Amino acid sequence: MIGNDLVDLGDPELAPERRHPRFDRRVFSRREREVLGASGAPDRLRWIFWAAKEAAYKVARKIDPRTVFSPSRFEVDVDATLKGCVHHGGDRFELRVDEAGGRIHALASEMTLHEADLLWRVAPFEGDAQTASKAVRALARRELAAALDLPVEELEIDRVDRIPVPATCHGELDVDLSLSHHGGFIAFACDLREGASAWRQNHGVEGP
Repeated sequence: MIGNDLVDLGDPELAPERRHPRFDRRVFSRREREVLGASGAPDRLRWIFWAAKEAAYKVARKIDPRTVFSPSRFEVDVDATLKGCVHHGGDRFELRVDEAGGRIHALASEMTLHEADLLWRVAPFEGDAQTASKAVRALARRELAAALDLPVEELEIDRVDRIPVPATCHGELDVDLSLSHHGGFIAFACDLREGASAWRQNHGVEGP
């Protein structure tokens, strides 16, 4: 399963002067606060931690819908290559972060992340949050349909308990999807694994 989260570093709401004085204590563990204090770029690292926590939470909630987002309990360990893990209770989520063009995009999974299993995109966006939600679904539909060699008009993204679920008229696709948008960006991540191939074989759909 996959979770993703996106942070637009240019969003005015992220400016240090807009941050609540107790934000770090509420959001980060003691170890994370120590790492932030020793960092030469704490603002950048702060939002890497935040995106990682949100991405891991999305996976944790798929595993157990009762999971509550208590940010300080999702503890991030990331190295200089922006790979690492997120710990939550007894669970460990693998983490990889992509940083480019003034934004941060975090991917988390309960299993090892292999490039061949992943489909993800980040795109610039202009509009409000409601429009962004529609835009990221359209982006995911287009890219996922192309990856599975399906007509885009046959692919829909349903919502089950606030979790996006790709489906066609034949039923739900055996892939896992996560959506995110913030500020001037939209992003999706999809865990293809072997589910997509199995679905194609079951329904007689040709594909790679």
